[in-house]
Amino acid sequence: MLSYVIKFTAQKEAVLPASNGYLLFSMLCELARTTPLNDVFHPNGSESAKPVSLGFLKKDLCKIFSAEDLCFMSDEAGYARISFIHDANGEQFAKLLQKRQGKTVRVGHAIFSLSHVFLPGEHEQSLALAPERLTLTPNFSPSETGLHFVSPTGFKRNNRQFFLPLPELVFGSLLRKWRILVNPDAWPEIETVFSEVEIQSYRTESHAVKLKNDRIQRGFCGKTEYSFRNLTEPQRSALSALATFAFFSGIGYKTSQGMGEVLPFWREKYQR
Repeated sequence: MLSYVIKFTAQKEAVLPASNGYLLFSMLCELARTTPLNDVFHPNGSESAKPVSLGFLKKDLCKIFSAEDLCFMSDEAGYARISFIHDANGEQFAKLLQKRQGKTVRVGHAIFSLSHVFLPGEHEQSLALAPERLTLTPNFSPSETGLHFVSPTGFKRNNRQFFLPLPELVFGSLLRKWRILVNPDAWPEIETVFSEVEIQSYRTESHAVKLKNDRIQRGFCGKTEYSFRNLTEPQRSALSALATFAFFSGIGYKTSQGMGEVLPFWREKYQR
């Protein structure tokens, strides 16, 4: 699994909507249209089958989503993180953008240059992790795990939008993505313990995200800590692995259009 940070530089003053994920996604799809990556951005099947997740373009990657428009001055930088579940796709993407480095692109009505692509290890949010490390070396089984939802996160429940950080929805989303994209046989019956996970603390707020054709998707942002104290060590290890996976996969719906971007954290020392 590979994560990259793309640096954009505004070519002139511009205003970009905060919920710009679908604009960024459209621009990247156009770049990849005549390459094998086209099938990565437009796979057959559901949204959860997409082996790519994308954050919003913003000035500070760690800053939580705000509904206010982004105003860029000429030569001001913006950043976006993109992650690939399969390394080959990520490597193809990096080569594609490196060839375009210095050239201009349009994100909505704003014109940027592709200034730089931070490869894994070159930025604190450009990372690489083999999925096998999460399943073959279960040496980390914390009693709690935290998730920082930096972009609005939501789910489909009974064909309606639902946006609360319930454990069954959060970890259910991650397990579903893992089984579709990584290993269909992983952690048998682990979903039966999701109801035993407790919310230790949370501070979230709801946001509306405007997508193509002004369609609205709702989600929540903020921090939530989950307690695994009622679970066995293997079960805690499995849920910790899924929380780590969230950095690359995103959580919930529309993760390829900026939603569901997550930064996991632990109070206990992380030892992988």
